[in-house]
Amino acid sequence: MDARAEARDTDVRDLPGGNIALALLAAAWIAVLVVYLDHRIVLTSDSMNNYVHVWGIARELWHHGHLPWRMPVLGHGEAYAYPYGFANWTTAAIVWPVLGNWGVTLWTALGAVGCIAATFLAFPELRRGWWAAVVLANPCIIESLLFGQQSFAWGTALFLLGVAAWRRKRPLVAALLAGLGQATHAPIVLPIAALLVLACLPFVRDRRALLRWYALSLLIALPAVVLVFVSPGYADATTRDRLVNFIGTLGPRCLIVAMPVIFALAWRTRIRVLAPLALVIALSVNVSFEKTLNVDWQWRGLTRTANTATLDDFLHSKEFVPGATYRVLRSGNDAKLGLYHVLREGGRLDSELFPESMAIRSFSRLSEYEQLLCDRHVDFVIADESYTRSRHTNELAVLKRLAATQDARMRLRTIAKHPGYLVYDVVRSACGAR
Repeated sequence: MDARAEARDTDVRDLPGGNIALALLAAAWIAVLVVYLDHRIVLTSDSMNNYVHVWGIARELWHHGHLPWRMPVLGHGEAYAYPYGFANWTTAAIVWPVLGNWGVTLWTALGAVGCIAATFLAFPELRRGWWAAVVLANPCIIESLLFGQQSFAWGTALFLLGVAAWRRKRPLVAALLAGLGQATHAPIVLPIAALLVLACLPFVRDRRALLRWYALSLLIALPAVVLVFVSPGYADATTRDRLVNFIGTLGPRCLIVAMPVIFALAWRTRIRVLAPLALVIALSVNVSFEKTLNVDWQWRGLTRTANTATLDDFLHSKEFVPGATYRVLRSGNDAKLGLYHVLREGGRLDSELFPESMAIRSFSRLSEYEQLLCDRHVDFVIADESYTRSRHTNELAVLKRLAATQDARMRLRTIAKHPGYLVYDVVRSACGAR
């Protein structure tokens, strides 16, 4: 008996109040989506990466007639157009001429809604009352919207559709969907899929069949895995940062699949009190993540505006050089919108938009900082005076020391002074000799 038949034929009545809880959470989702979609650009931790890549892909697609492989305006010329996100970024780029930036906002919302729908398809046991409310309260789905984790949401939705196909005895469709989902966000969705397969192995009758079809999904995802390791977002990060960020990211996001699996198993016990208890657990996890994962800052993204007026003044001045590579030491409140403006005006960035690629750290020696500027081919540094306060590094101090040092192998000169920030011209003549 497949999952749909089992859910239909098993009579497990909910405790009273399940439909009320479901209605309240559905209304909350609708309200949040209405506010979210009222923004042309949503300013949260991960959202700007989507706008930048979709803009870059759309520019190549609509002006040159092809999908790009590289994105040289990012990552000191070494970035790829698709470090992940092929399915969602490509489709968003197709509608870019009509929807523009708002289309990226819409695609993020569609990813979160797609996760909800795919969960119901994969786990029909959870489609009613308290259990359906639990799905709507899954913290990872909520955070995928708030953080702007578009590729993760789309990848997970596709993978869950693969789970739904597998439970309906359609292994080829399951492998194709799971492969596309893992390829859409290989750094996280692939490990989640691997963990789920490992957890299922002791309980399936034909383990070889599961492993064969999963191997096919891995083959589909393989090119995306390679891109993860060759992208500057990975190469520019230290081993410690890679490990810490991977564990810190994978752990909480596993819940997007782990929670419906666990609650579907709880549903099978037919213990009715577990349904409202599951909702309490899901809501409690949401509360516990508010501070630990900085979710409260993401909620403020629904009303946040960033003031980039002084940076925009420089970008429209004669001192700005289109085509040059800029290192932007930005304030902590612009949610990377200023970086997007640099790109839209024709500049390039020395990093990708991932924190791991931005070299947000302190420097023990001037030569160490000089080497960074050389390696990243930096032509100009835009330094916001609030950078030290928001990032807690000594880079601004090192930058000023380097500009004041006469015997440094690299020369810096101030070319623009604006309220709140300075712009330095980097003379990299010594980089070749180094």
